Amino acid sequence: MDTNHLLIFSDLLYSLYTSDDAKGINHDLLSYLRMLIPSPYASLLTADPAAPRFTFNGVYCDPADFACAEQKYIDNYEDDEIQWMLHSKVSTVLRESDLLKNESRLHSAIYEKCYRPYHIYDTLQMSIVSERKFLGVITLFRTREDPPFSEDDMTLLKSLDKHLNYIYGRLLLKSPDARTSDSPSAAVKSGRADALMAQAVLTRRESEIVRLVIKAIPNAKIREQLHITDNTLQKHMQNIYRKFRISSRLELFRIMSGTDGSGTAF
Repeated sequence: MDTNHLLIFSDLLYSLYTSDDAKGINHDLLSYLRMLIPSPYASLLTADPAAPRFTFNGVYCDPADFACAEQKYIDNYEDDEIQWMLHSKVSTVLRESDLLKNESRLHSAIYEKCYRPYHIYDTLQMSIVSERKFLGVITLFRTREDPPFSEDDMTLLKSLDKHLNYIYGRLLLKSPDARTSDSPSAAVKSGRADALMAQAVLTRRESEIVRLVIKAIPNAKIREQLHITDNTLQKHMQNIYRKFRISSRLELFRIMSGTDGSGTAF
């Protein structure tokens, strides 16, 4: 991964971990993915995990006019020869061309109804699954004029699966408070956070904000809970970043959760 792609990947993760709701991250996710893995079309189809039977409940596409094709797919997905991945209990990354011969997939009913007008030649897909519940599927599309999806493309998409499974699961299946209380390592993380905040000499208000940030509480709820303005919150966040010598909310989350790869924040 070159420097430019590394920066895009970092920005994508920051966007994911600092978004307030699932709908708010869908467009950013597709936009970043198309930069990381160049594709003329990208889509995210979401499912309702609470529905008694499998049901799609959202269509997000980049560019937006590709939604016409994906809406037709939803209407006909049972004709898809690889629709089994929509019912899988684990996240899966696949290239359609690895599973189906060209003769089969480029003359299938689903291809004729949905994708032939866009000259689609191959797809790279990843399902989003949390707690064994299917939450959605991301698909990147390429035409005959594009290079085939490579093993590196698959690896790059696969590197996002744990992040997306966690984030969409947190947003769609659990409240932030429930997520914190049922984590077996919550007490350990809390002790680490307290020690690091003491080491950084945070004020009482800064410590309150850090504790809310590492619970993935969105800024709007932090402002509401602490009765402060956005400007005040941003000033506190800048002071927190300065004291920890970091530059983003994602870095703060990693330090406090012990996933920064070091034993100390300094």
